[in-house]
Amino acid sequence: MPKQDCKYWDKCYQRNEAHLEKYNHPPKDQDGDRERSEADKVAPKRKADGKEQDKPNTSRNSIDEDHNPPAEHVKDVGAYESETAELHKEALSNIAGKNYMEVLEKRIRLSVQQEYDSLCETNEFIRHKFLVEMPPDFYEFWTFINTLKKDTTKADALKHIETVFQLQLVGPFEFLAGNFHKAKIGEPGDYLRHWRFYYDPPEFQTVFVRRGTGIHYGYWRDEPQDKDKLLVARNDMTRGCEFEFVAGNIFDAFLYYLQNDFVGTPFSATQVSAAKKALQKHISDNSVELAPLDRLQRERNKRVVAKTFHRLGIVVPFERKTQQGYRPLTVSDAELKKMLSLLECNGVEDSSAKQAVLEKLQPVANAANIAVDECDFGTALELGIDLFCSGYKELHMLASSLIVPAYSLLSRPQFIAIAKAHMDRRSREIKLSIFDVMV
Repeated sequence: MPKQDCKYWDKCYQRNEAHLEKYNHPPKDQDGDRERSEADKVAPKRKADGKEQDKPNTSRNSIDEDHNPPAEHVKDVGAYESETAELHKEALSNIAGKNYMEVLEKRIRLSVQQEYDSLCETNEFIRHKFLVEMPPDFYEFWTFINTLKKDTTKADALKHIETVFQLQLVGPFEFLAGNFHKAKIGEPGDYLRHWRFYYDPPEFQTVFVRRGTGIHYGYWRDEPQDKDKLLVARNDMTRGCEFEFVAGNIFDAFLYYLQNDFVGTPFSATQVSAAKKALQKHISDNSVELAPLDRLQRERNKRVVAKTFHRLGIVVPFERKTQQGYRPLTVSDAELKKMLSLLECNGVEDSSAKQAVLEKLQPVANAANIAVDECDFGTALELGIDLFCSGYKELHMLASSLIVPAYSLLSRPQFIAIAKAHMDRRSREIKLSIFDVMV
């Protein structure tokens, strides 16, 4: 029976007779080197049946029991790996010498821009940048707005409403108009602060602004994923933190604005009348179903567990049998306002007054945190929102320590992001457009 070739050939270090009898090895030449015959190098070895012999399997699992990799072989592998590492290091050095970081940053910017452009192609942009989804009546109202003036672009539709009714359609409306498509890319917080007025809680999203004033309207969501049966609320930032529900849909909110906040002239009366008729016709022709305010408000009132300084209250899951989900604060609204009034009386620059207020608030906050530990999440949310609505930035840290865990345990992380972005750069200005920030 012919002998097989040794897997290690001229690298083999075995000298026992049993191994030499079983395997072929190259003969020594006069210089002491081993070499294979030309036939061995060219023709594949064949078995007795005439078929080609399989190539030796050199994987770790196939090594014979009486073989171990020779030390010489290990050294060769180590030398190769070392050389490869040196070449890699040299390549990186060469790249770095050619403004590698600049090239990398350019590629990252390009990737971000491509992602941004892709978002602009769909309404997914709204959810991605504003962290909410818009209800059906919002999109239907946008369709109506574009019928008020014939042969205009989407951007012109916004300008027409502003010119005629002093009403700016902002936020997601500006996306539908294409204003974001070619705009400079901002930081995530910039989009969350876009037209977010000083007293706007995370549950509120501005869509209407009376030009040059603090009067603004927007959707109110008790949960960020809500997109049906939303209420429309109104606030005048210059008058404080109190909000009011004015409509159950955006069409009725527009009519409310025309009747209560729009300051008309004899010349605009005809246009207002025409807009109202066009709105009613659009609703009728398109069979638009609009939920009335009174019904939606009655349904919501059943789920409100506590009033807040913004007057619209908070909604959290509440089990009435076990009374789990909310417990009252250890102080009344009147007592809490009295504590906070110390800041107003002594001035926010008075550090001693600030410390005195924090000392009075701490037991109330501690009790709210204990309530959270016992699954009464609404208690911490109520106190946190009240501190936010007080308007004192000195209380932001304490407010965050309450609303962040509350929103987290209520599975409302979007509101956490909105609250943090807002309190990071909270402004009393009335021009709050992201486009002004990015100029």
